Amino acid sequence: MLSPLRTLSIVLGTLILVGGLAAPASARPGQVGTPYVTASTPHSLTVNWPPAPGARRYKVTYASSPSKAHRSSAHVKVSKKRRTTVRLTGLRKAKRYCVTVRAVTRHGTGPRSPAHCSFTMRRSLRPQGSTVSVATFNVCAAAPNCRPWRGRERAIVRRILDADADVVAVQESTRRSAELARLLAPYGYARYSDDPGRDDETLYYRTAKLQMSTVPVTRSTCEHDPYVGDDDTSVWEAPRHFDDATGQWYLQRDGAWFTEVDLCRPRTKNVASRGRFGSPTGATAAWASLRVVATGKTYLFVSAHLTHSATPKAVRLRRTETRQLIAKATRVARGRAVVFMGDFNSYRGLNDTPRREMARQGWFDAYDRSATYTRPFLSSLNGWDTRARTLGIWGGHIDRIFIRGTVGSTAWKVVARTKNRRYAGTKASDHNPVRATLHLP
Repeated sequence: MLSPLRTLSIVLGTLILVGGLAAPASARPGQVGTPYVTASTPHSLTVNWPPAPGARRYKVTYASSPSKAHRSSAHVKVSKKRRTTVRLTGLRKAKRYCVTVRAVTRHGTGPRSPAHCSFTMRRSLRPQGSTVSVATFNVCAAAPNCRPWRGRERAIVRRILDADADVVAVQESTRRSAELARLLAPYGYARYSDDPGRDDETLYYRTAKLQMSTVPVTRSTCEHDPYVGDDDTSVWEAPRHFDDATGQWYLQRDGAWFTEVDLCRPRTKNVASRGRFGSPTGATAAWASLRVVATGKTYLFVSAHLTHSATPKAVRLRRTETRQLIAKATRVARGRAVVFMGDFNSYRGLNDTPRREMARQGWFDAYDRSATYTRPFLSSLNGWDTRARTLGIWGGHIDRIFIRGTVGSTAWKVVARTKNRRYAGTKASDHNPVRATLHLP
């Protein structure tokens, strides 16, 4: 029979042995942060994700939808050791793929990350025609939720310069577009806004790369013509004389003779091809026809801002506003390629009527057609948060660039200064700029 002391020693020894062999619950791998696509081709996607503590490798699952990517039957690719990137190959062109990532440690495999989705390209990127980089940026100059302008204007300029775009579409520049033009002028930008008193939307462009195109406009002008004949007018009797040669009555004014009636004739002059769209619902847009200096080709660039709200009525209004925007832009474009940029106040996956209407009429979000990406996980709406926002599945971009299917896109980017997924430095606006490099036909 064992003594009580001997029994206690055996029990404690057993507990110590078991405790040493069993992994503590806290050692189970944690969930990996949301992955994101950094490059796309017709048959591959390159996926990156944040590193997880203690991970020895990662399992990347991918399928055609977020729900399927969470199933055990989804395709799996294992990373090379601790590398936080893989290239998924053998994919179908112009198809949606959604990915999740799990960390593998010595204690096992962790839970799946939130899903992220992206498209493979429809065709390989072949740079041709004119290469023009574009950006869209809501600077929040005058809305009720905007912070004081003073102290932010320099940060706004820095974000625009960080975007490094040839054409910058700005929204909510109300009463500040002239100041921005002055601050951007030393960096080679010129401004277009239809009316200094109605400058909610503005376009800035690099004059070394693009020039405002002009169109001939013919208008009838009426005026009193001076006498230019050979008759000696010194013998004419003032104040009125009839000239047989011209068949006109002339009146003497300030010592010279002019036709008694206005003579009207057509006159043609070149005027800048630019303007503004309005909408009964409040949506606004500025447009400009810009000619690429290197190629001589002309394109129409639009800076738009649609109705803000998540109500069913606003969702329907944005569809109507998008239709109006397309109709007006194509009418003034006269066959030229159109690039739509702006704050469309609509997230993909959340009643995204602008994107669906654009696609129905042949324009596509450059996010879905780009060959490379930078910070696609960042939402373009930061809401003044210090922590970098991201939305599941698509990242969350209400600031968009829409292009035709014939336009190539690369270097799509959310422009922001971050460190460890937190914003750094002075907040320029409650939006982040979105930019892309376009290859226009």
